[in-house]
Amino acid sequence: MALNLEDKPMDRLFYPQRVAVIGVSERESNLGRLIAENLFDFGFHGEIYLVGRHGGVLLGHRILSSVSDLPEGIDVAIVLTPARTVPDIVDQCGEKGIRWMVIETGGFREFSKEGEALEARLLENARKWKIRFVGPNGIGIINLENGFCCPFVSLKGFVSPPGKISILSQSGGVALTYLHQLSSLNVRPNKIVSMGNKLDLTEIDYLDYLENDANTQIIGLYLESIQHGRELMDFARRSKKSILLHKSNVGTASQQIAKFHTAALATDDRVVDAAARQCGIVRVRNFRQFVHSAMIFSLPPMRGNNLVVISRSGGIAIVAADLAEEHGFNLVPFPEIFLKKVREVFRAKVINPTNPLDLGDLFDFELYTKILEYTIQRRDVDGIMFLHGAISDKEKAASRRLIEAVGQLVNRYQKPIAFRYHTDDAELAAVRQAYALPVFTEPEDAMEALATSRDHHRKKTKEGAPPLDLSIDKKTIRALLGTINSPFLSMDAGFTLLAACGIPAAPYRRAANAREAVAAAEEIGFPVAAKVLSAQPIHKTEHNAVVLNLKTPKALSNAVDQFENSNELSGVSNGILIQKMVDEGLEMILGAKHDPAFGPVILVGLGGIFAEIFDDIAIRIAPLTQTDALEMAEELQGHKLIEGFRGRPPLDKEALLQAILRLSRLLTEVPEIRQVDINPLKLLPEGKGCVALDIRVEIQRGNDSKN
Repeated sequence: MALNLEDKPMDRLFYPQRVAVIGVSERESNLGRLIAENLFDFGFHGEIYLVGRHGGVLLGHRILSSVSDLPEGIDVAIVLTPARTVPDIVDQCGEKGIRWMVIETGGFREFSKEGEALEARLLENARKWKIRFVGPNGIGIINLENGFCCPFVSLKGFVSPPGKISILSQSGGVALTYLHQLSSLNVRPNKIVSMGNKLDLTEIDYLDYLENDANTQIIGLYLESIQHGRELMDFARRSKKSILLHKSNVGTASQQIAKFHTAALATDDRVVDAAARQCGIVRVRNFRQFVHSAMIFSLPPMRGNNLVVISRSGGIAIVAADLAEEHGFNLVPFPEIFLKKVREVFRAKVINPTNPLDLGDLFDFELYTKILEYTIQRRDVDGIMFLHGAISDKEKAASRRLIEAVGQLVNRYQKPIAFRYHTDDAELAAVRQAYALPVFTEPEDAMEALATSRDHHRKKTKEGAPPLDLSIDKKTIRALLGTINSPFLSMDAGFTLLAACGIPAAPYRRAANAREAVAAAEEIGFPVAAKVLSAQPIHKTEHNAVVLNLKTPKALSNAVDQFENSNELSGVSNGILIQKMVDEGLEMILGAKHDPAFGPVILVGLGGIFAEIFDDIAIRIAPLTQTDALEMAEELQGHKLIEGFRGRPPLDKEALLQAILRLSRLLTEVPEIRQVDINPLKLLPEGKGCVALDIRVEIQRGNDSKN
């Protein structure tokens, strides 16, 4: 293979000509020996050199006793030696002119503090020599195109031609699981990288390489942690390839401030879900979904919602019809002239053909192909589910010809046919090895896969609405933040911040005592709410720091006295906020937080005291477009209340969308604002806007951003 290594330098890592395996001995238990055996067994297309401090001979190859004994021109060094030796070996490789390494050794930061220090030395030495490396703490690379297979787990006897999907995995065990699962199907791996600790090369580096790899059509990611979320989203948006994400290690976000609803609601896993949905990554929950998604993405995309189901079994056809409805497909009817011809070839004439089309009375497999071709070439058909089965040897032989024909139809018309095949395990395995067409075993899996293809295509081809010119007053915001000494803003300061963003608050005044409170209430008009102002993020309801619907001066004075006499509020109160009661409208929550991997995250949902109970929220990663904001609003189960429900007037949806976009802009352009809770945000009837009734804001002190 002729490689242009100047244009694509990482080709030297995936397609090396000369490889050194460091850490090899003649001992049967030596793991470095297994790396060497895999390279030989997979027929690596290049020269292999072995290094081990005791020397010797392995598989007819001399084991060199030192890195210094290696010839010049080694492209990649694979290292599996004790962790304490690795930094020096990196140094020796650098002196030898080696610039790419695969470090499979464990025992670094994942193991101990001492290992963390060793890892720092390893990285320092690599940087000194401009060495790029995979790992440490993984099983390296498997490239089925050239036999560059370097796990320290024996893969002897494994045979699989290269396929269309490349896998990047944070776990070696998961990488091997996908290697075996995919290789037993019609969708086979092309390249697999066990990234390990990702100390140097990360998934972003590999993704950039695979985007330009002509032999990779689908990219699979298994991640236990995401440090480069924004870069991952940027890559997915510009990539022309389908990306599957299997994210494990699912837990809740660390809640630094327990009383911030946004922190409690926007958990790490929900943020990953939102990011994937926003940028066109397909998020899968388990190995099964991953495999079936890979299968469907090896077919042309489901470009629309019109589906035809064809089945050899009436019962299975009914099951498929239910599944189609569940996944939102439109079962397009057949033309009557076609149905008339189908009735003519049925033997018993007891089945009324429709969609799903039941072929239970038809045993001509060649006619199946003609029916499929007629159907797939129709302009109003976007895809087909074909539910097939074969028991006898005669039918199995005919089914193989059918599968080959279906594959040809898929390629000719560039539409997906999800082929579900019910047969014995031996026949299924043989078919999957012999033919390129993906073969499903369950109707549920095939239908879910078609829905995944449809939804992914919609996302990748959907045009976003043009951005709105929603400016924020950064000068006022900067001046306000310059006066704040606490990590948290008081409510009135928070309302000032919102006003600078164009998000209004219900009329309010600040008061120091009962007399000023009454004067403020008379100015803005009863009834009012009285709230304790505090630089601490206290939960006002739980701390008895808010009294609502005060209709008279006496009731207000009593409430203020209650605040002043409360031991619970002693030391945290620095004034009282009097705010006009707003009875009409719907209570929403609008919030934001900074996620360590993805940056600013915006949340909207049903608000008030029930925010965490009803859990009806939508999340997106800022900056947001109009399309993002609209999708967030329409994603809520409470969206019916916004549109107007059972005679209730519609609410000001446009005001909500603008508030979402303005908060997005605030978090994007003023990064020292770390968390915001506007809860509740009162969404008023159509044409009346929205107003904030409460707000909590956390800022990061000492931020030297130039924004």
